[in-house]
Amino acid sequence: MVTSQDNSSAPLSEATLREIEMTPERHHATRNAASGTARFDVRTVCECSPPAVTTRLTRGRGCGSDAVWQVEIVVEGAQLQPSLRTPLKTVQIHRSILARDGVKYLAASMPTGEGRIIARPQLRRLSEPYMIRFGDLRYKPTTIFNPDGRRAYYDESYPWRCLVRITTPRGWSGSGVLIGPRHVLTASHCVDWTPGWLTVDVMYSNGHSLASANGTVAYAESRVGPGTIPDDESDEDYAVIVLDQPLGEQYGWLGSRTYDSGWDDETSYWHSIGYPQDLSGSGEIAAWQTGFYLNELGADFGSARLIRSQTFDNWPGQSGSPVFGFWDNGPYVVGVVSGEGSDYNYISGGSLLPSLIQRARNEHP
Repeated sequence: MVTSQDNSSAPLSEATLREIEMTPERHHATRNAASGTARFDVRTVCECSPPAVTTRLTRGRGCGSDAVWQVEIVVEGAQLQPSLRTPLKTVQIHRSILARDGVKYLAASMPTGEGRIIARPQLRRLSEPYMIRFGDLRYKPTTIFNPDGRRAYYDESYPWRCLVRITTPRGWSGSGVLIGPRHVLTASHCVDWTPGWLTVDVMYSNGHSLASANGTVAYAESRVGPGTIPDDESDEDYAVIVLDQPLGEQYGWLGSRTYDSGWDDETSYWHSIGYPQDLSGSGEIAAWQTGFYLNELGADFGSARLIRSQTFDNWPGQSGSPVFGFWDNGPYVVGVVSGEGSDYNYISGGSLLPSLIQRARNEHP
């Protein structure tokens, strides 16, 4: 739903959020959040439709949350072969069309029956990092120059569970967030535009996730990557993925809004969640950060805007992570993490962002 609000109002501080109760829109989930669905394709080799299909589910190994199940499928009168994943359909929307749409706000929504929104996620303790020895010297495999504002977290409550992990034929590709009933927002350079397939895992952690789905359509203004991102594409380095399952209806989604340059270096009430490589080496652990400042590039005057920060910590794997703030009616994304540099980390935003999201949601509700 498109909302009408005063864009000059900055996100609310944590102290204010403790005094009020955020009231986002609510929707009825089409499926019990406790249920799970796994989908995969197989191909039959036969001259006609198979007369009967039977399935059997048996426990493989492990128990509880670590249990692995075996699925056996029998198709009478046919041979089964593995099926290649369905490639993404790609839709490229020219910026003039998105600018004409002029969408400034899209509301956040969470399933009915859930409690109040908490402005901080549940943090988690990490194991001690590897320590390498060379004589009397001790050092770690990676370095973040202090202060590192990121904290590992795991939280199945809204909106923190809306984080997704993106996987493409290249392997683990980056991060994203639920942004509609069956829509995910990520960086354009996290998408395989060859085209290739794409899967998302909701609140992924150490090989497990709350749910997963496949992408069917990818919307973007620019198909960014691979390699160096050129100047004319770096400020619209975002894409909206349409999923084959309504995961947003099940877990909720964040809203989106246009970043206002009046917020430059004036508020630090921003948040970001993603999967940096340095916390686990393979994107197994989600990280959360808050308390950083943003600043739009003064030379970027278009409807797509490049935002930079010297206080936001970024590492490969966080590409596609949402940057968002909390207003009185919920969380709103104002940008997508695009990349890192020697002096600044960069976020793509601007008025084209909510317009692209709305177009994907209108055409694939």
